[in-house]
Parts: sequence; structure tokens; C-alpha cells
Amino acid sequence: MTQFAGDLEKLTKELEPLKSYDTLLSKYDIPLNHLDFDYIKKCTDGKELEKIYKILKSGEEGYYPDLTNTAEDRLAEVYPKSKLLRKKVQVQNQVDLDDNEKLSITTDLTVWLDSITKNNKELENRKSSRIEATTEIRKTKDAEPQDNKQENPKRISSTDYQTWDKFDPDTEILKIDLEEEKLKKEAQEREKKEKEKVKKKKTVKFNEYTTEAEAQFISEREKEKGNEFFKAKDYEEALMCYNNSIQCRKTAINLNNRAITHIKLEKFEKAVDDCDEVLILDPKNEKALLRKTEALRALKKYEEAYESVNNCIEINPNNQDAQDMANKLRGLCVVPTSKPTRMNITEISDDEFEALKAKNCKVVVSDKYSRKCSKKPTRMIVHDAVDDEDDD
Repeated sequence: MTQFAGDLEKLTKELEPLKSYDTLLSKYDIPLNHLDFDYIKKCTDGKELEKIYKILKSGEEGYYPDLTNTAEDRLAEVYPKSKLLRKKVQVQNQVDLDDNEKLSITTDLTVWLDSITKNNKELENRKSSRIEATTEIRKTKDAEPQDNKQENPKRISSTDYQTWDKFDPDTEILKIDLEEEKLKKEAQEREKKEKEKVKKKKTVKFNEYTTEAEAQFISEREKEKGNEFFKAKDYEEALMCYNNSIQCRKTAINLNNRAITHIKLEKFEKAVDDCDEVLILDPKNEKALLRKTEALRALKKYEEAYESVNNCIEINPNNQDAQDMANKLRGLCVVPTSKPTRMNITEISDDEFEALKAKNCKVVVSDKYSRKCSKKPTRMIVHDAVDDEDDD
């Protein structure tokens, strides 16, 4: 009996949390004195304010509209994202809208409908303009004419001395060499044709019916493919993808990417052309200026490269790559020097010296003594000499 009473008490304790509450006040364990203006205005706990608001809204403790509104306002200040603050709003009909709203919605729908109709027409025209490719029927070996088959040359019998006398080994070796060269050329031509077929398959073709949205999408897709090939150091494939992207839509980004690909493939002239096109679209494009500098440096056009990197530094003086390139190119640039002047030195007498001095002419007095007069220093006048006609 004692054991049964203990089990019953234990079961009662386990079921105690599951018992139903009479009121929300007891369920949320909110003291009655918290339902007060002063407490609600000072409360900063959003969860507690939600509970108080629920209790007041339920009307279990009485109907207090002012206190309920105060709790709602305080909850909006402390916890504005509370679900209790959500209010049902009736969906507006066409009758509820004013004239300006109706006009705005109608205009937007009309513009959208026109654009959709235009795109549909372009797509229909594009589909109608497509020509179905016709493929040739593969020919089997049995279908080939037997006349074209080359018969194997007959072997010369070992006892046929007359034929062996006519046999020329050099001629036969030459025939074999010519046949091998012919086979090599055919194999090379076959490889070229296969490569051209692959290129044609990979080349994206655009026609006049391609929409702007399609062109933008395909251009971006080809650029991303080119970036992947470039990261894998497959520059030929990357170049093909960038060509497709530019053919569809020319931008500074895909031109810049093709320029660096040309540099990797050592096609420096084409890289310079791409950079020039970028600078037409965006004259302050630093990447284009740096890549142009790199290509010009590879072409040994150091003065042009130095000018290009200087333009980049003028745009952004803090560009460290440009500063480094400029320092390297500064030593490679050839500074034009003035042509040396030929001078004639003539020995003069004292009288001539005084006369020239009176005219404020420059006269050089040499420390060396003249051969004629060993005691006095030599006075000389320096003047420009005229180049001889025969000198180059």
C-alpha cells in the first residue's frame, strides 16, 4: 500500500507540468501588479510585454482599453517585429485604387506586354530563318568503285633475269619516298579539316534576329568559359571563347581578357590593338594601359611603353605595378642627345685680345705656353666651326 502511494505521488509530479491552466495570467506566471501603466512603460523585455498584451487582449482580467493600447505601443517600441503587432489588411480591388495608381499599373503592364510581344516576334522570325543543314549519306566501302582500287604490283620472279636487268632500285626508292610524302600531306590536310570542323562547331554564330538579351547572355557565358580555360592555361581555347564573346557583344572586360590571352600566346601586336579598343571605350582603364605597356615592352617599343605606363600613373599614382614597370622602362628608354658641336681654337695676339675684350667676347687663356713665346700664357679665341660638306 505504501509503495502504491509513492508511485501515485510520483505520477502526480510528472503530470503536474501538463495540467491545464485556468487563466493566461497563471499560465505565463505574470504577477498581477505587472498589469500597470508604470510597469508597462518601464518594461524592456519584449517577450514579457507580449504575454502582458495577450492577457489584456483576452479580457480575462477585465477590459482595459487604455492599458491595452499602452501595452501595444510599448511592445511596438521594444519589439517591433512581434507577430502580435501584425494586422490583417484587406486586399485592394480595382475599385479601391485611385486614378493615378490605376494609370501607373496600366502603363507598366502595357510596356511589359509590348516588350514580350516584340521578343516573341524576333524569336519567330529567327526560327523561320533557320535553314536545316543537310548531311551527306555516309558511303560504305562496298559502294566505292572497284576501278579506283590500286592493284598491288606483281612480284618479280627470282628467275626472271630479263626483268631484273630492267629493275632500277633508285627509281623504286624515289617512288616510295614520293608516296610517303603524299601520304603525309594527305594526313596533314585531313588534320586541318578536322580542326576547322571543330572550330566551326565551337564558334558561336549570330544573326540579325539575335535579341539584345540573348546577345548579353551568350557573351557573358562565353566570357566565363574563356576564364575557365585561361585558369587552366589552355590559352587557345580561351582565345576562341573570348572571340565568341566579343563577336556577340564587345565590352571592355572581354577585350581586356583577350588582350592578356594574346600576350600569353606572344601575339603582342594583337594585344596592343585590343588594349587600344578598350581605351576607346574607357580611357581611364588601368588594366588596358598596363597590358599595353607589357605588350609594347615585348615588342621593344620602350618609348611608347613608357608613355603608356606614365598615363596609368597619372590616373592612379598609387598603382604599384605601374610604378615598377616605369622604373624598369626608364633605363631602357633612349634619351635623345644633342649633336656635338665642333669648335675651332685660334691663337691671338695681345692687340687682338684687347680688341675682343672691348667687344665683350669670350677669350680662353690657356695654362700652356705658346711655342713662339715661352714666357707668356697663350690667349685663344673659341668659335663654332662649320662642318665640312663631305662629313656625314
